[in-house]
Amino acid sequence: MWHFLAAPGVARALAENPMALFCGTGPGPIVPEMTRNIIEVSVIIPLYGHHAGRASVAAVAAAWLSQDVPCEVILATAGDMHLGDTGGARLLCAPPGLRAPGLLRNAGAAVARGRMLYLSDSDVAPLGRDYLSRALAAARDHGGAWAQPWMYRLDGPARRAAVVDLRPGPGTGGRPYCMVTADSGGTLHPCPGEVISRQRMEHCGAVTELPVMYPPPGTDRHPGDLREWRAPFHWGAMLLGRRLFEEVGGYCRGYYGWGCEDDDLFVKVASRAPVAMGWADPGSGIGCLHFEHPYPYSGTPEREANSTLYARRVAEGAAAMIEEDLTGARAARV
Repeated sequence: MWHFLAAPGVARALAENPMALFCGTGPGPIVPEMTRNIIEVSVIIPLYGHHAGRASVAAVAAAWLSQDVPCEVILATAGDMHLGDTGGARLLCAPPGLRAPGLLRNAGAAVARGRMLYLSDSDVAPLGRDYLSRALAAARDHGGAWAQPWMYRLDGPARRAAVVDLRPGPGTGGRPYCMVTADSGGTLHPCPGEVISRQRMEHCGAVTELPVMYPPPGTDRHPGDLREWRAPFHWGAMLLGRRLFEEVGGYCRGYYGWGCEDDDLFVKVASRAPVAMGWADPGSGIGCLHFEHPYPYSGTPEREANSTLYARRVAEGAAAMIEEDLTGARAARV
């Protein structure tokens, strides 16, 4: 059962339709289901446990709600109702057992009011108030979904008032860059010493040449972080129609913890519609910003189990993956 916190004056509507309303911890009223058509995009953000995104989620949500496209931000948690400032996001308190980003995004999608879904994270903010309008245009141009935008990585705190108006400065020799610092005027500058190259690897069900970033020498790294490189794009981000998300069964319900659930979804979506990768066109100007933090998820038992499940599912093919997840979705509704 979902748990919703209702503001004064909406108890009757909540009693009549509990799925129409959910926690409104930020400014603005809680909006009934009948107003679904005024929301163009539902930005869905999962957050559970002690993830470092707790420190940035207020700034991230405020940046999304500053977009020039009507949108809502749904912050889905595994039973956590005490997050403090959430930047205007609507807090969905899902059951405590849903401790996985895909499961929480499924919960958010179930109550989303937007025609389109933007699947994101609590530590990644859009750059520019026209980010969503440009992303929607890119999705329309390709006739399907748009995913994995170029991502800058900032080793510093999230300042709520200024995040959306940060802007990337020119790269050295016009080259793309990833690790950044921000000056007092709100311009992002490349950190010297990083190396961005191309590397062939498995990516969303196929072997692809991807951009990878090797951090500058001396970059702090969590003792449990086994990564030699980092992605200069937001691996788990996707903008797609809500109907398409539902048609492929949403996220697989077999993944727990972090890892593989986003690749799994991409494989399914790409079997039904074109998926344009934002990193393939870093010159488009559509970029987001990640607030760097320790990454203790490499090599954990949950991550290894997820990798094994992902390999099995991909080997069976996208059609079987979708059928399995639609069956799981129907069972979850019973």
